[in-house]
Amino acid sequence: MKKSDPQKESAEPQSGPAASVLLEAFDISHRSLFKLSLPVDEYYSNSHPLIDEDAYRLQQKICFVTGVIFDWKGKQDQEFHNEYDDKGALLHSRTVHADGTIIDG
Repeated sequence: MKKSDPQKESAEPQSGPAASVLLEAFDISHRSLFKLSLPVDEYYSNSHPLIDEDAYRLQQKICFVTGVIFDWKGKQDQEFHNEYDDKGALLHSRTVHADGTIIDG
């Protein structure tokens, strides 16, 4: 993983539901397949097959996942974009933190 110097993204951080994670899955054509909202503690402790299971992504034909994590005040903590190969394995991940730090991996 490569951590870059703090940079500002063009979009302003959004606000959303407190202590939650909003996920969206996309197919190869970038068509939305479904959206999912999880409590942040569940996301970190149990997560979801969308994030953790290659076979699930393969079965659902998921090629991209975006997510926004909101803190307990409803402020955006981080945003991420994951890209997966045709077997559901992670190819690339980009995370943008609230302070502007970007992590590519």
